[in-house]
Amino acid sequence: MRMNILFNKKPISVNFVGTDHKLIPSLINALRHNKFTTMNLVNSLERVDLFSSEAILYAKDGNKARIPIF
Repeated sequence: MRMNILFNKKPISVNFVGTDHKLIPSLINALRHNKFTTMNLVNSLERVDLFSSEAILYAKDGNKARIPIF
């Protein structure tokens, strides 16, 4: 399943892998508070693979990062 969310006024594609839309608030919270990981990806964040306990962030330049979801 796939869904788009707005983050920093930009649409970001979220792919759900073994989870559902109920983790979207936790994902947005993690994106806002994990400054170390998202500092370089905020402007180039393209898509997210969302799992039950973590998210993999993909940037337009090919970089990716993992952040925990609580």
